[in-house]
Amino acid sequence: MTGSTMGTTLRAVLGLALASGGLVALGQPAQAVGTAYYVDCHAAADGTGTQASPWNVLSTVNAHTFAPSDQVLFKRGSTCTGQLHPKGSGAPGSPIVVDAYGTGVQPRIAGDGVSDAIYLYNQENWELRNLDVSNTASTPAVRSGVRIVLEDYGTGDYYRLTNLSVHDVSGDLTKASVGISLDVRGTAVQTKFNDVILDGNTVSRVDRTGISNSTSWNCNPGWTTACAAAGSADAFVPWTGIVFRNNTISDTGGDGLIMRNLDRGLAEHNTVYDVAMRSTENNAGLWTIAGDGNVIQHNEVYRVRRQPGTNDGMAFDADIAADMTVFQYNYSHDNEGGFMLFCSSCADATGGGSVVRYNLSENDKSRFLYAVGQDSSQIYNNTVYLPVGSTTKIIEEAAGKTTKVALNNNVFYNLGTGGYEYETEADAADYDWVGNTFYGYHPANEPTDPGKSTADPMFTSSGGGPGGYGLQAGSPARGTGIVIPGNGGRDYHGNPVPTVCRPDRGAVQSSSFTDPSCVPLLANGSFDTGTHAPWYITSNAAVTTAASHNGGRSLKLGAAPSTSEQIVTVSPDTTYTFTGWIKTGAAADMVELGVKGHGGPQLVAPTTSTTWVQKSISFTTGPSTTTATVFCYHNNGGGSAYCDDLQVVKK
Repeated sequence: MTGSTMGTTLRAVLGLALASGGLVALGQPAQAVGTAYYVDCHAAADGTGTQASPWNVLSTVNAHTFAPSDQVLFKRGSTCTGQLHPKGSGAPGSPIVVDAYGTGVQPRIAGDGVSDAIYLYNQENWELRNLDVSNTASTPAVRSGVRIVLEDYGTGDYYRLTNLSVHDVSGDLTKASVGISLDVRGTAVQTKFNDVILDGNTVSRVDRTGISNSTSWNCNPGWTTACAAAGSADAFVPWTGIVFRNNTISDTGGDGLIMRNLDRGLAEHNTVYDVAMRSTENNAGLWTIAGDGNVIQHNEVYRVRRQPGTNDGMAFDADIAADMTVFQYNYSHDNEGGFMLFCSSCADATGGGSVVRYNLSENDKSRFLYAVGQDSSQIYNNTVYLPVGSTTKIIEEAAGKTTKVALNNNVFYNLGTGGYEYETEADAADYDWVGNTFYGYHPANEPTDPGKSTADPMFTSSGGGPGGYGLQAGSPARGTGIVIPGNGGRDYHGNPVPTVCRPDRGAVQSSSFTDPSCVPLLANGSFDTGTHAPWYITSNAAVTTAASHNGGRSLKLGAAPSTSEQIVTVSPDTTYTFTGWIKTGAAADMVELGVKGHGGPQLVAPTTSTTWVQKSISFTTGPSTTTATVFCYHNNGGGSAYCDDLQVVKK
């Protein structure tokens, strides 16, 4: 065969293989050829597992060890009673699939009081689809609808739970009773789940929790108590590739959806409602604990109850040792405990860095934010609507815990009488407010905000759901926010938001913008160019990647005195706000933002915090002033200090 002919033939073969979906990539495992086994629990006799002679009892299914690419198919309209506990594991690219066949309603697995209606133990590469699962009993006990357990196993890979209807689970009110649960046990072999997607499932009428996970390998460095708990292992092994998507959870005795010990887990497009209907303990709608970098977005949570004598009952929660959680594009309404709980540094834990942005809270009760301890967090571009008669507080701070948070570009439309409740009024300084709108009720301790607006934001149609919170033409909330670096790029509805031009306040970007036409008053305030120019800096200051509030770089100031300054162009008789994030390398040091040469006395905003805090200064220029000097100054201590995300905006 000539080279030309061979090439033509090869291309033809490849084209045929690609067209038929039959090409196997080199170096990838070929998919195994599996066997389909059929189950019809209404069949008269227990057959051989073929469609013509199906199995008719779960004990036969459970006695079989399935191989990669096998299918276990349950007949639609049939009901199987007891526990489904098939054996075996799939392989990469060749999972074992449990699914439905035929026509009609989903096949039912009715546990009738077993511990777990569907149970997998030390198995991986499984898909469970299109099943109706219940587990009722006359007496409550620890029960689940679906439970998958890994014990001293290592890493279990690839699990897909899709379009399951899990309901009527007669669990007790301990957190071990769950509609759908994934659990890691044992202390001998480091064990975790990887690559798990729960998509399109419905969980209802379950006690206590809707969907959850747990692990014995929970010795999180930020939570020492977890390491000492009975049954805990001596290491922290976070799970990876975990996704909860498009699930609907309702009528739970306790919590809705819990994300424990996850590394960059994702919960999106879930609907959670009628939560904490029977438990008398603290519960929340959708929350994360002892994890890093989780994202909770595009969810709707409503009617979470706050039982008498409890503190929770809110939609969302960054709980103990939860770090760098992002809550964005969520719709929360009518929750008795409010919108958000910050509890990352509850108990003896440390944690923080939460970002809460572009969410809508409508008619939530109790408080918008229940602050029980968290560092270096941001709440920006959220819309909060509180109707006439509401007593919901904007901030409620628990005793004995410090929460440090920056609040920017939010709209608080408060037609009720709720205000700001701190442990002491001195603690109000831990909340830095810049560029927010406070419309309606104005308590005596309303925050001092250099970019404050109290004007009506002019919503299109407030109080009736997410579609009513756009800003009408002429709204004073249009184009008057401050620029937030790394703002996610989208508003609540998915519209682009500015990265250079000043954004709208609230969760909806209604005004148009052209970022290239907007020139910031302060240049290179993020230092992400990798150089300090046009800042003047002392010789012991430099741009660094060792610490950053956002974007990967900041300016590091050496031992005091060390400074950076920039001259900005301003207009006479005009008010501006200088804002930035600063921290020290040691508690004995002090760093400050400052403004001078603006036609008035020098102004400073200092901190000794060793975690990032936002500071802001409002200044008004003199009648002939055309420039001002802003600075970040390490004024005390032999260690280092850091400045990042600095900006000047016209009020």
